[in-house]
Amino acid sequence: MQDPTTTRPEQTVRRTPVWPHLVALVIVAATLVVGLAVYPSAPDPMPVHFDAALQPDTWAAKSLGGFLLPVIIGTAVVAVFWIIAACTPLAGTTRSDDGPHPSATASTWSTQLSPRPEVTAATTAATMRLLGDMSIATAALIAVVALTTWLGVPAWMAPWLLPVLLAMFFGSLAVSCVRVFRAQRGLG
Repeated sequence: MQDPTTTRPEQTVRRTPVWPHLVALVIVAATLVVGLAVYPSAPDPMPVHFDAALQPDTWAAKSLGGFLLPVIIGTAVVAVFWIIAACTPLAGTTRSDDGPHPSATASTWSTQLSPRPEVTAATTAATMRLLGDMSIATAALIAVVALTTWLGVPAWMAPWLLPVLLAMFFGSLAVSCVRVFRAQRGLG
């Protein structure tokens, strides 16, 4: 029988929340459906870049791949955020203090985020939430840009669309980063 004062509690690796990435994929899929619906009516050549006033300034020949490029990029970004979020708990495992030979349960990616396991767990959870939030925010940003490109921007919306989109995106990023910093400092 082992002495309970010398054994270390086994740390469980938290699973990454799947729902934020699924929400982001639903946003990308909805964008794909709209894109496929409006593709036949897209002009040839089609606008591919817009100036600060949201007026087209670059045109290209109509192609399905080019038309759906925002959807392809959105899917790739969501996948990258999901993969990083899935790997994040591995970085939250504490390193082995068993000397030069780590235990069999220690992750090869092990790092010690904090000497206090509860702070490490909170930081890992906040980081996974940040990645989920960014997955949704990035998918929404790409979707709105794609939809306004495909459907046009109403004149009443043109002056404030880009600043509002960027403020929402970076506001979401800032709130998520504050959560991570607070978790790292053990502030909850």
